[in-house]
Amino acid sequence: MKRGRPFEAGNKFGGGRPRGSRNKRSLLAQQLLDSHGEAVVGRALVAAGKGNVPMLRALLPYVVSRRRDAPVNVGPLPVHTAEDLAQSSEVVMQRAASGKITLQEAQDLSALIEGRRLVIETRDLDGRLRVLEDAPPK
Repeated sequence: MKRGRPFEAGNKFGGGRPRGSRNKRSLLAQQLLDSHGEAVVGRALVAAGKGNVPMLRALLPYVVSRRRDAPVNVGPLPVHTAEDLAQSSEVVMQRAASGKITLQEAQDLSALIEGRRLVIETRDLDGRLRVLEDAPPK
């Protein structure tokens, strides 16, 4: 048998548990949580409320989870022309450099600005192409 490989080629007993399937312990824990979850969580919240610091630390990330996809306040960003998009991109870069928005938020905004640029570019090219097609042949 090769080192690091749990099964040799041609294994008669199968390849182990299928990917994504849960083991017995996880299934049992899920069943217990389904049947007694409210009572357990209620007691944990009461203990945390009474000053049980370890319980509070354990529950706090779940009770007050970080909001995903929160709105980013960068002010108005003009997006009608290519020059507007250049100004908007500059505003995003300045806000990221000054720490007013995170780098991830700046990257997401830049992706939106780039998407808008592609729309404007396609619209302009379509207009130019229509003018060329409608022009009489020379």
